Amino acid sequence: MKGQPASYSSQSGAALATSLILLAILSLLGGTATILTTTDLHIGRNYKSNVRAFYDGETGVNYALSKIETGLQNGTFSLPGSIGRNVTLSYVVPNDFSFTISGITKIAANGYSFTSTGYGPGNSSESVLKVTFARESAINFAAFGDSKLDAKSGGSTQSYDSGSSVPWISDPTHASFNSTHEADVGSNDDLTTHSGAFIDGNGVFGAKDDGTATANNIDGQTIFYGTAPVNADRIDPDPLGVTSPGGTYSPSTYSTINDNNLADPGISNETISLSGAMILYGKSGGANYYLQGVELKNGSTLTVDTTNGTVNLFLTGSFEAKNSANINVVEGGTQSFKASDFNIFSNSSSKIDLKHSSAFTGLIYAPNAPVNVKNSGNVYGAIWGDSVDIKNSGTVYFDSAIKDAHLSNELVQTSWSDIRN
Repeated sequence: MKGQPASYSSQSGAALATSLILLAILSLLGGTATILTTTDLHIGRNYKSNVRAFYDGETGVNYALSKIETGLQNGTFSLPGSIGRNVTLSYVVPNDFSFTISGITKIAANGYSFTSTGYGPGNSSESVLKVTFARESAINFAAFGDSKLDAKSGGSTQSYDSGSSVPWISDPTHASFNSTHEADVGSNDDLTTHSGAFIDGNGVFGAKDDGTATANNIDGQTIFYGTAPVNADRIDPDPLGVTSPGGTYSPSTYSTINDNNLADPGISNETISLSGAMILYGKSGGANYYLQGVELKNGSTLTVDTTNGTVNLFLTGSFEAKNSANINVVEGGTQSFKASDFNIFSNSSSKIDLKHSSAFTGLIYAPNAPVNVKNSGNVYGAIWGDSVDIKNSGTVYFDSAIKDAHLSNELVQTSWSDIRN
């Protein structure tokens, strides 16, 4: 029997070999696919865990800021008082979230920081967010009237900065005075201006307590350096809480313990009726006077000496500065326009009246009272009242440095960074 042809014989087992090779390739591809799929799933799980950690950390930031605000408002939490100090925030993590909040550290005069660390499922990952925040200023207006702000013809606002080293910016009476254009006016209920009024800033509309819009009675001939109207959310009519009994700014707190004995001449029956001159002296940490009424008669002068510290006047009645009466702030014998050194805090609904050619340096804070600045009367500082009426040629010079002196319990986040491990 003849043998098989050589060409046929040389292919013996080729099909089997080819099959084995194909099988090996398929096995390799399958293994690779399995590895890739497993890797993708692992990456996906890690990504999901990292995202969850980040969002829980972000939730922790918002939760902490909200809890701090609430604690400040109800008096159950205090921010650290000096730079470098640290306080602990007590909290309970809400269900379905996982984060921790570090201590709150003071890093500047009005600056604080903390970290919020969020965790993925089973603490498989973490995200660390570092946050800085500050307390918002309570006084942002040259003049604010909750129920009404009225700038009549010739009435005006301008602004200066008593903290500036430049004299024509820090001194509103300087021959070359240059306004800083921050003299905003505002109201929740009714912002009214008349032809010929000048506002060196914005006209800010809050909102009425029922959420309806502020009445717009701006005359087209009013001159605004800034914008009017600027629509904002409702403005807190009492951001310092002067009407809260027992609070730092409440007159009732000082009815029995006060510094009335520091006045020269002395104060009788918790009232001032002045026809000549009087000095109210400050002291370290602030002198707190308690008065049921103030009457400064024509041409009288009330000197507020802040050489040794600020002067706060807590008022439960009316305040009247008659024609050409002056309230001068002095420091070291020199006139000062540092408005934050003299403050009137009133919880009364009685009028505060600055009459013709009178002058006042300081903050008038009377959220329940009507405040009038009459013809040629000048206020160097700020006014916060229920209603504010700036009459013909009356001028309010806003001291922008006052923003840092009176802080609210509202917080603003100034920065954040992800320092994820």
